Amino acid sequence: MHYKLISCEVFKDELLHCIDNTENIIDAEFIAKGIHDLSNAEMRNRIEKSIRQSEGLGFDAILLGYGLCNTWVFGLSAQQTKIVIPKSHDCIGILMGSKQKYLDYYFKNPGTYFQSVGWLKNTENEPSIKKRSIQKLYGMDVSQEELKEKYGEKHINYLNDSMNQTKHYSKMAFIDTGTVNNTHYQIKAKDNAKNNNWNFDVLKGNVQLLQQLVNGNWPDSEFLIINPGTTVTQSMDNDLIYTTATVSPV
Repeated sequence: MHYKLISCEVFKDELLHCIDNTENIIDAEFIAKGIHDLSNAEMRNRIEKSIRQSEGLGFDAILLGYGLCNTWVFGLSAQQTKIVIPKSHDCIGILMGSKQKYLDYYFKNPGTYFQSVGWLKNTENEPSIKKRSIQKLYGMDVSQEELKEKYGEKHINYLNDSMNQTKHYSKMAFIDTGTVNNTHYQIKAKDNAKNNNWNFDVLKGNVQLLQQLVNGNWPDSEFLIINPGTTVTQSMDNDLIYTTATVSPV
C-alpha cells in the first residue's frame, strides 16, 4: 500500500523507526510542533493544507500523526482520499502506546509535565509562528524589561506568577520510546525538573500505535477512519471522536 503521512515533528524519530519496519510505501511530511501554539482554526488550516495537496494523488490513505491537540481535528473532513488518525487526546497517549495507559498515569500523578525526545528537540518556534501564536496574542511573550517599563518594578512578581504556565506542576515524566539513543535528552529533562524543584520520572513508551498507523492496521478502538464525504465530530465517550456526513453549504 502507498500512504501519505502528515505528522507533527514531535513523532519524527519514532515514525522514521516505524517506517523502516513496514512493508508499505510511506511518503512522510513533518510539520512544525509550533502550530500547536496557534488557534485551533489556524492549526487545522495548516494541516488541512497538506491534506488537500495530497488528495487525488493516488494514495491509498492519508495518515495523520496527531492527537486531538487543541481540538483542531473537530470539523476536519475528507474529500477524495480517506484519512486515518489515532483516537488519542494528544501526543502523550500516542507515545505511551495507549490513551488508557496515559489516563491511568495522569490520574494517579496529577501535576505531571510530560517530555520526550521530540518535544525537547523542537522547543523554539519559527518567527512566522511566533507572531501569530496564542502567547503573542495575549502578551505572554513580553520580556521582563518591557513588563517593568509598562507596569513598574513592584508588579513584576505578580505578573510573572500570573503568566507562569507551569506553576501547578510538581513532576516531570520523560517518555522513553526506545527508538533512539535519548540519554542526552533524558539528562536535559531531569535537569529541567531539578531547576523547577519537580520530581522526575522515566516512563516506558511504546510505538505500537505509530507502527499500526503506518502498517495499515487500524482497529476501531484506537483509530478513526474518515471516509470521503464525512467530517470529524466530538464524541462524549471513550472513542473521543467519530464521523458524520459532511453538510454541504447552502
